[in-house]
Amino acid sequence: MIEDETHMVQRAKAERSRCWLGGLALAAVGAAGLIGGSGFAVLTGAEGDRATVAGVAAGMGLAFMLLGGLMAWWGRPGRPVDVAASRDGSRREKLQRERTRQLVLFPLVLLMFMAQAQGGMQRVLGGDHNVGAYVQILLPVLYGWLIPVLVMGWDLHARRNRRLLEDELTQVMRAKSMILAFVVLMGGVTAALGLGLWRADYGVMALPYVLALGGASAGLRFAWLDREAGRDG
Repeated sequence: MIEDETHMVQRAKAERSRCWLGGLALAAVGAAGLIGGSGFAVLTGAEGDRATVAGVAAGMGLAFMLLGGLMAWWGRPGRPVDVAASRDGSRREKLQRERTRQLVLFPLVLLMFMAQAQGGMQRVLGGDHNVGAYVQILLPVLYGWLIPVLVMGWDLHARRNRRLLEDELTQVMRAKSMILAFVVLMGGVTAALGLGLWRADYGVMALPYVLALGGASAGLRFAWLDREAGRDG
């Protein structure tokens, strides 16, 4: 029994240490991107493609700083290790809470990237085809795909902890979340088609929003269902 508890404590400390170091590294990369992008734009008075790339770097840097800060806070050293919380039942609850926090945080990051993507879409549709504008458009689309990947449990972290995260309730919540995302996606594409028949550029501009809303609806729906399930016990 003592050996099992010692093993649990060592495993908990190792997980916290990895999270702490990973969070610090991610926050450092984010700070470098934020400072570098902002500083380059301000000091050089960048315009056009250079300003776009600097804005993308600053936006991604801010997102990485937020994610890294959360990771570092959770894994900060000096916290006492609760042996009971290291057992499978408590560990399952902790992993589920982390997943729910991610599914709430990522739509907020997605909203920030969508604000940047709007300018990129206007520039591309205006004939200004440059790499920076395409990167601005691509980022919210990638995040729109990332959220359903987390909901479906296809990410590396979920696959490693499948034994703890997979159960019948999770499958039901996953199905309900993806059904809502499908309805939002179909409705959004239909609306984008209508806009495209009226004004082709409006239809194209609507598509990234549709993809982002579809992914965000899946994540927020899953987080809401998980919260309600926890409240009901």
